[in-house]
Amino acid sequence: MENQFTQENNNNNGIYNAQFNGSNLALDPETVNRVNTFFSGDNTEKAVSTFKSDAESFRKYGLIAIIYAVWHTFCLYENPSGITYPFNMLGTILLIAWARKKDGLSIFKSKTGKSWMNIFYIISLMLLSVSKCITTNESLLFIDEIAILLLVFSFLIHMYVDTTGWDIIGWLIGITLAFFKPLVHLPDPVSDMAAWIKSRSGKMTGDRKSNILAILLGLCIALPLLFVVVALLASADALFSNTIENTFEFIYKFDYIWDLFAITWMMLCSVWLFYTVIKGLYKKGVEVEANKNAGFNPIIAITFTSMLSIVYLFFSVIQIFGLFMGKMTLPENYTYAEYAHEGFYQLLAVSIMNLILVTLCQRLFKENLVLKILLVIVGLCTYIMIASSAFRMIMYIGAYHLTFLRVFVLWFLVVISLWLAYLLTSLIYEKLPVFNMCMVTVTVLYIAFAFANPDYQIARYDLAFMQTGEEHVSSGRYEYGESMSYYLTAEISMDAVPAFEGNYDLLKSYGENMYVTKKTDEKFTLNTIRTFNFAKYRANKLIREAYGK
Repeated sequence: MENQFTQENNNNNGIYNAQFNGSNLALDPETVNRVNTFFSGDNTEKAVSTFKSDAESFRKYGLIAIIYAVWHTFCLYENPSGITYPFNMLGTILLIAWARKKDGLSIFKSKTGKSWMNIFYIISLMLLSVSKCITTNESLLFIDEIAILLLVFSFLIHMYVDTTGWDIIGWLIGITLAFFKPLVHLPDPVSDMAAWIKSRSGKMTGDRKSNILAILLGLCIALPLLFVVVALLASADALFSNTIENTFEFIYKFDYIWDLFAITWMMLCSVWLFYTVIKGLYKKGVEVEANKNAGFNPIIAITFTSMLSIVYLFFSVIQIFGLFMGKMTLPENYTYAEYAHEGFYQLLAVSIMNLILVTLCQRLFKENLVLKILLVIVGLCTYIMIASSAFRMIMYIGAYHLTFLRVFVLWFLVVISLWLAYLLTSLIYEKLPVFNMCMVTVTVLYIAFAFANPDYQIARYDLAFMQTGEEHVSSGRYEYGESMSYYLTAEISMDAVPAFEGNYDLLKSYGENMYVTKKTDEKFTLNTIRTFNFAKYRANKLIREAYGK
């Protein structure tokens, strides 16, 4: 009967294909085979293989995801800049390597079999993680977090997906798709665990099931008993109570029951994130078409880029003669410092806009020689704007000295300049791996910037002017505060405190503004070790020494 039904179904499909041949509704042979397989009863075997696949995924990644969740939560819960951060990253890399090994892959090999980028990612992630525990600068900590997040996802994509031919837009799409993998695979950890348990239960003997059930019941009885017994013994003996309290101080230090819920939530999210991202990338990867041009009419781009080029050329001439050569007078009621400071941010915004413009024009419009020439003109004019921005900021620094924001924007101008150079080069040499070059350049430059301890260098520079009696020049010229003294004692991070060594008045003032405790006998606990930060330790040590003088 089954064979007869299958034969009839095959005949029907043949009739349908003949009837609709050449139309959009025609069935290809692969679809016909799938339909026939379904109606012939082989779908049961397919369902079983799918079931086994889900169970197999949990068998491979389930334990790894749980270990990651516990380790990640222990290292980073309410601890954005502690010494455990690099250990968390090392553990994460090792667990990813373990998951890759489960699939017969190496963490040192990309999808295409190359190694050097993988090594670069691993070294960069470790260095960025180390920088988290050697600074207290909130801006650097925030950038570190963003950089680590982007590098981790681009690293995973690099390992699981063939990214040959991807441009910047393709990489951004790929990272975004990978970032949303956990949402696409939202129920997978639970459904895969259920499938794994069901597959395991079928292989268990009756005695083994009974033993497992007995252990679980024993644990359920033991937990409330232990709670009552420990509480009674602790109230009966002070020495036992102190020992228990010191042993579990990490738990007893919780101010609110919310911490317990927050830790549980963080662990669940960590399991879900690790499991779904690794499984999703291994199973399906991300689908991004390599360097696909949208094919829009280039005349559209030629029209607006030509108009922009005229404006940019006119502006560039004014910058060359007015700012660089100083042959033009300023508008009325403008000081030179106001002119320099006010124009910087606008020019920075236009430079970033032009960077995006060149990138999008390459992606959206058909290749055209005139368009390329106009984009090169836009790029060259952007370099004049970048130079103008840098010149203005350097003048402003010369008058009002350094802050973190002023130093960071100069670093950012260097990054934009190199990024733009890669984009303009790709107009000529289209196979240039712009994203990889930009990613490597930005990562190396940022790591160098972070490890240079910018707040310490800024404090040294500003203190040199304070000691020569030039502080009054800076009064009222700081982004956040009132004067150089206020900036150095109330706004700059603890990274700068070593520059104050020997200046006890400044150290005491900084300690009072930052509420640094005068205690020198601070007890080390599990939580203080976990949250230990080198910059904070050095600063506290110097301030406490100043209080002792």
